Amino acid sequence: MVSGKARLIANEIIDLYQNHGQFEHVMQLAQVAEMKGYDEDIALAALLQDIGQVAVAANGSGEAPDEFAEAGADYLREKSFSKKIVRLVESSIESKRYLAFKEPSYYEQLAAEEKDLLEKQGGKMYQEEADAFEKYPLFDDIMAVRKLDQALREERLLPSDVEHFRNSIIRHLVKVSY
Repeated sequence: MVSGKARLIANEIIDLYQNHGQFEHVMQLAQVAEMKGYDEDIALAALLQDIGQVAVAANGSGEAPDEFAEAGADYLREKSFSKKIVRLVESSIESKRYLAFKEPSYYEQLAAEEKDLLEKQGGKMYQEEADAFEKYPLFDDIMAVRKLDQALREERLLPSDVEHFRNSIIRHLVKVSY
């Protein structure tokens, strides 16, 4: 992908977040990922984890919240993101269901509306589902992205540098095209 097209996509993503919410949250998640030493793919997946929500808000499709991960994955595929980034974003609901099953304290700290949404998304995983999910090749990366939300609660962050993350998106898209 030519860097000009990659820059247009990066600008579109930043604009979506700024205009439809979640901007500060995802910027901080990506910042925490970098602070904790995760690679650029994890930081980028953290930055993009809510893209389905803002893309749905932007186009007014009225999709249900349990479809945001799928909408985000579709958006990222359309924009030529790598299969890895798409899968990390797409696995958001699975990772939440897994954590709710595996770590009772995670489930207990969820707000009532988050628990209700989790039930609509399939509820806590069953043992067989969790066993299969743990064998997925990207399991550790998927869980790293999910656990950044918890880590963010423990950090005090200065505002993130949007240009740094815009350039991260551009680098990724240019790299994927070769």
